Amino acid sequence: MTTVDNAAAAANAASTGTGSSAGKATLGSNFNTFLTMLTTQLKHQDPLSPMDSTQFTNQLVQFSSVEQQINANSNLEKLIKLQQTSQTSQGISYLGQTVEVAGTDLPLQDGAASLSYTLPKEARDVKIQIKDSSGTLVNTATGETSSGRHEMSWNGKDSSGTQLGDGRYSISVVATAADGSAITATSTTFGRITKVTNDATNGSQLVMGAGTKGNDITLTMDKVVSVNDNTAGVNSAQVAAANAQYQAALAQLQALQAAANNTGSSSQ
Repeated sequence: MTTVDNAAAAANAASTGTGSSAGKATLGSNFNTFLTMLTTQLKHQDPLSPMDSTQFTNQLVQFSSVEQQINANSNLEKLIKLQQTSQTSQGISYLGQTVEVAGTDLPLQDGAASLSYTLPKEARDVKIQIKDSSGTLVNTATGETSSGRHEMSWNGKDSSGTQLGDGRYSISVVATAADGSAITATSTTFGRITKVTNDATNGSQLVMGAGTKGNDITLTMDKVVSVNDNTAGVNSAQVAAANAQYQAALAQLQALQAAANNTGSSSQ
């Protein structure tokens, strides 16, 4: 099932949004206290030795500076919310798609997995080691040795032929040159995006669901190398749900943009 998770984002947005509000409330309280003390001092000052206005003038300037900083923080909070909403809208387009990701995390989904590796030069031999989430070696495959990119698939079975459960696995490409030296290979893996999350700390992230909870592979959108269109494999209910989530996110984005524009107009 493909989903969009904005619960964490809502909680973080609520806590973040109260930052500038709390600052304004504190500033207002302190400013009122300052004015009360200043008024009292002016009432009881010695007419023959009036107070020096320089000090409280400087304090008024400091209050104005703090107020401007709080307003700037408020605008930054709004911009962050706009960015998160935009990223979520972009992330929705990945739901149900198979993406190619740079790295070694390998999701086993529906009993199958795919990967690629690239050799900078010809190797004498190549071994692809597959390990489970605990780091235990479960299988080793022999790869092609010519330089360039090579793709291969894994049927999810260990070295004894036992079918392993869906989950998070990892790969290591061990390549050796003719002189026995190690060759550094780059690798990518393929997986289907099943969820999009969004929070204030990590922003929008894509999730490749695999097996039980805790085995999901989470990645940022900049890690995606390519996307394979799997629209035909996504049922109409999933498409409708994703579209509804996109429309809701778009409405939220437009509302935030309108609020930001109103704030900018009022401050001019």
